[in-house]
Amino acid sequence: MKKLKDYPLSFFEKKFKAEKNAKVKTRIQMMMHLREGYTQREISKMLRVSVGIVPYWKSRFEEKGIDGLKDKEGRGVKSKITDEQMSMLRSALDDPYPTEDGYSRGWSRKDVSIFILEEFGFDYTRQYVCRLLHSIGCSLQVPRPRNKSRNQRDINKFKRHLKKNEKIWVPDDQL
Repeated sequence: MKKLKDYPLSFFEKKFKAEKNAKVKTRIQMMMHLREGYTQREISKMLRVSVGIVPYWKSRFEEKGIDGLKDKEGRGVKSKITDEQMSMLRSALDDPYPTEDGYSRGWSRKDVSIFILEEFGFDYTRQYVCRLLHSIGCSLQVPRPRNKSRNQRDINKFKRHLKKNEKIWVPDDQL
């Protein structure tokens, strides 16, 4: 187990320049300042972090090296929806959404949200439903205003059932 003082300052400078993650960069900067001889209080003031953070990351660095400055895997809130339910959702999106008058159309985000609530009992936010749709390979399709081979009667029916600026989610393999 190497101590912080065993590393040259150039080691931290190279790692700092190469790092893309802003949080890890800040942590490397803490190690650089500690190596330069600043106190933990001075570093916490310079980097605008709490005083207890600096010794925490110093001990993590001395235990695990430069990889200790990275966030641990598996952090954050886990999704309530299972893989099996995700595949059920994906298969439901393969079929067009049936309307009350017997026609069908693409799925809107609201339709998917209602489907998830009714089938699985989860009430997700609009943004999270969007993230779920992207994760199962769906992309957003917006109706285009004109096409040479368009059928105006079908377009008028479509517009009656689709609110202005409403977007439809379609699986990528149906594009």
